[in-house]
Amino acid sequence: MTVSTPWSLTPAEVAEQLQTNLRDGLDQRESAARLERNGRNQLREAAAKNRWQLFLMQFLDVMVGLLVVAALISVVIGEWIDALLIAIIVVVNAGIGFVQEWRAEEAIQALQKMSQPHTRVRRNGELCDIPAQDVVVGDVIELRSGDIVPVDARVLSAADVEVDESALTGESLAVTKAVASVNASSDLGDRTSMLFSGTAVIRGHASAIVTATGMQTELGHIAELLGTTESRQTPLQQQLVRLGRVLAATVICVAVVVFILGVEREPRENWTRHLFSEMLLTSVSLAVAAIPEGLPAIISVTLALGSGRMAQRHAIIRKLTAVETLGAVNVICSDKTGTLTQNVMTVNEVHSVDASDEGRKRLLQAGVLCNDAELTASGDVLGGATEAAIVKRARDEGMDIAQWKADHPRVDEIPFSSERKRMATLNRTPEGVHRLLVKGASDRVLPLCTNDSPEQREAWSRRADELARSGSRVLALAQRTGMDGQLNGDAEAAEVGLTCLGLVGIVDPIRPEAKEAVRRCREAGIRPIMITGDHPGTAESIARELELLQEGDRVVRGSELDQMSDEELFEQLDQIAVFARVTPQHKIRIVRAHQQADRTVAMTGDGVNDAPALKQADIGVAMGINGTDVSRQAASMILADDNFATIVAAVEEGRVIYNNIRKFVVYLLTANFSEVLVLIGALLLGMPIPLLPVHILWINLVTDGLPALALGFEPAEANVMRKPPRPRNESILTGERLRGIIVVGLLMAAVCLVLFAVELRSNVAGNVTYEERLSHARTLVFCVLSLSQLFYVLAVRSFETSVFRMGFWSNYRLFGAIVAGSCLQILVVTVPWFSQLFRVSSLGVADVLLLMGLSLIPFAAVELGKLRYAVRGH
Repeated sequence: MTVSTPWSLTPAEVAEQLQTNLRDGLDQRESAARLERNGRNQLREAAAKNRWQLFLMQFLDVMVGLLVVAALISVVIGEWIDALLIAIIVVVNAGIGFVQEWRAEEAIQALQKMSQPHTRVRRNGELCDIPAQDVVVGDVIELRSGDIVPVDARVLSAADVEVDESALTGESLAVTKAVASVNASSDLGDRTSMLFSGTAVIRGHASAIVTATGMQTELGHIAELLGTTESRQTPLQQQLVRLGRVLAATVICVAVVVFILGVEREPRENWTRHLFSEMLLTSVSLAVAAIPEGLPAIISVTLALGSGRMAQRHAIIRKLTAVETLGAVNVICSDKTGTLTQNVMTVNEVHSVDASDEGRKRLLQAGVLCNDAELTASGDVLGGATEAAIVKRARDEGMDIAQWKADHPRVDEIPFSSERKRMATLNRTPEGVHRLLVKGASDRVLPLCTNDSPEQREAWSRRADELARSGSRVLALAQRTGMDGQLNGDAEAAEVGLTCLGLVGIVDPIRPEAKEAVRRCREAGIRPIMITGDHPGTAESIARELELLQEGDRVVRGSELDQMSDEELFEQLDQIAVFARVTPQHKIRIVRAHQQADRTVAMTGDGVNDAPALKQADIGVAMGINGTDVSRQAASMILADDNFATIVAAVEEGRVIYNNIRKFVVYLLTANFSEVLVLIGALLLGMPIPLLPVHILWINLVTDGLPALALGFEPAEANVMRKPPRPRNESILTGERLRGIIVVGLLMAAVCLVLFAVELRSNVAGNVTYEERLSHARTLVFCVLSLSQLFYVLAVRSFETSVFRMGFWSNYRLFGAIVAGSCLQILVVTVPWFSQLFRVSSLGVADVLLLMGLSLIPFAAVELGKLRYAVRGH
C-alpha cells in the first residue's frame, strides 16, 4: 500500500488512499496485519553469517595457513602422526575462534536490541509508545523537538517545526515544515509537507501520517545504493593489530634464524632432506606459536561481553571505543535533573498574585494550558517531568483539565528552547479573546513582566530566589491579553508587556545513591562537575547536599561564563564545581577547556542542542528515559536509568575491562617470548632442539586459548576505584609491563634450558642411550614450559595483589581452564597412545615432583615481586 507523490496531496487525500483515520489512526488489528504483510520498519542489513560460515572463515587466517604448511611438510617427510596432530590442532583452534566470534556477535546483537528507538503513534485514538520498527504505513505519529523521524510521513499538523535534513540531503540549514501541499515535481529538499526517515526534528512538534517504512523510504533507497559497511576496529584493537604485525615480522625473522642455525650446526655431509624438512617444520611451528594470533578475537569478545555486563548495570554502550575510553575518564560533567536527582518532579509551592483559591486556580490553569504534557484516559501523564508535575498537581486538586483545554484551545505557540528557557502559547478564551501565556525559568520570564511595577517584579524575584535557595526549581507564569490570532514565531514581538500570574516551586529530591557515587568519583581521582540550566541557588543547594561543592569551589552562571575569555576559563577551571544557567553552547566550551587541560571528559546530555557537546566529549552520555533520539544518536553510551551512579559504575567496568585486556596481553606475550627463547637459546648453546614442532603447537593450544579468554572474566580488583585514571594515550604495554614480560620470559626459558642441559648429561655412564636421554629431557621441558605458563596465569590476575589474598575461586573460569589444561598435559605424558603421538617418554614420581617444582618457579617469583610492591606501599 503506497501513495504516489504524497507531498502534492492534501492530508485527507493521503488518508483516504492509505485507508486510515486522521484523528484516531489505525486500530491494533489492522496495524498488526500491515506489519505482517509489509515487514518491520528497518533498513535491510547484510545477511548475518551463519554458524557454518563463521566456522569456515576461521580457516582463512594467516596462522592457519602456516599450520597447513607445517602439516604438508610433515606429510612430505613421512611424519604422518605429526600431520594428523597438526590437523587436529587446526580444527580445535578454529573451534575456539568460532566460539569466541559467535559469542561476540550475540553480545553485540543483544546490545543493539537494547538501544532501539521508540515512537509515539495513535492507535484506536490512544497515544502509544511503541518500538520504531513496529510503525506501519497509515499510522499517525506524533513528533517533537529532539526526535529522529523513523519513517517517511506526510505532515498533518506543524507548530513551528524545523527539521535537520543534512543526513539525507547534505543541506546544513534547517528546513521549515508545513501542512500545505507542494508541487508533485518538487525536488527532495523542497518537499516541505514531508518528513523523511533519519532526519531530526530540532524545533517544534508535529503530527504526520506514515507513507513509507523501511527500505521504501528515501533513506532506504540510498541504503539500497550504498549497500552495507564493515564495522571498524576500536583504537585498542588497531594498536594490537599493529603490535601483532611487528611481532609477526620479528618472529618470521627469528624463525629464519632458527632454520639457518639448525642447519648450519650440522656437518654438510649430514644435510639431508629430512634435516631440512624437520628444521623448516620447527621454524614454522615456532612462528605459529610465537605470534598471538588469537589476541584480536579475544579482545573483541572481552569488549563485547564487558559491554553486556555494563548493560546489566543500565549503561548501554553504542560504540566499543567507549569501553576503552571509560577507564581513562577523569572529569564527569553531569546534568542535575534526573541524573543527580530522582526526576520525580512534585509541585510543592504555588504562589499566585492574590493568594486566593481563585488566584491559585488561575495560576494552575495557565500552567496546564501552556504545557505540552498530556493527561491520558487512564489518568497517567505523558510528557516532560517538569510539565507533568504541574498537570499532576492540577489533577490532584480535582480540576477539570480536559474541560479547560476544550474551553481554551491552543491557536499558536512558540515552543520551549534551551536558549530561551521558556515557552509561549496563544489560547482562545470562551469569550473569543486571544490570551498569550508564558511559562519558564523565573529569571527569564519576570524581566518581561513590564506591565507590573518595578517593585512588584523585584518582590517576585526575591521570592523566586528564596525558593531556589531552598532547593526548588522555580517557574514563573505570565500572561498578555488582547493579542492577534497568530504569533508567527516572533517571540520578541509577542512576549512584551506581560503580567505575572505567580510562581510555581518544584522539588526534585537527590537520588539516594548519588552522594556515594560522588564520593567514589573523588576516591577514584575523577572530578564530578554539575552543569545545569537551573537557577544558581537551586544548583548550589543540591551540590552542597551531594557534597559535590567543597571548600574553595565556586558556582558560575552562564552569564559570567560569557564574560570570560577562554584563557580565563582555563585558569579558573579547577575552582568551578557547578555551572548554572548554562546553554548547550556553554557545555561545548566547558568540555573543550577540560580537554585543553589534557583531561578525558564524560558529558551527559538529553536535548537536541546537547548533541554537539556529546560529540565533542570523549564519552558522550545520553539519557535513556528523558533523552531525545538526537542526543542518543550522538552519544557513545546511553543511561537506561538516567542515573549518575550508573556513569560511575560504567567507569569502574571500563577500568576492569582495560585492566583485563592488559593482563592477557602480558600473559600471551610472556608465554610466547619464553618459547622463542627456549629454541633460540638451545641452538646458540649448541644443544639439540628441546621442543618438537608438535610440542610447540600443543603448548600454544593449551595455554593461549581458554586461560587467556578466562582472564577476560577477571572481577574488579578491590582497589580499582581507589587509583587515579590511566593517562588516555598510555600504551597497553607500559615500560613496567614490558620489563615484566622480558624478565619472566627469560626466567621460564632459563629454567627449561638448565633442565634440558642437566638431563642430557645425566646417566651418561649408565645404559641409557643418547636418544632416550634426549626424549626424556624433551618431555620434561615440554611439561615444565606448558605447566609454568598455566601456573603463571594465576599470578597475572593482578600485578600488585597476591593471588592468595584474592582467592583462587574468585575467577572460577580461570581456575577451571588451568585444571583442564593441566589434566590434558598429564594425559599426553601418561596415556601410552598419546605418548606415542607426541613422542614423549614416561615419567616417574621423582620426575613429576621435579617438574611441578620447576613449573612453580615463575609463579613464585612474580608473587614474591608483589610482596616487594606491598612493602613499598604500591
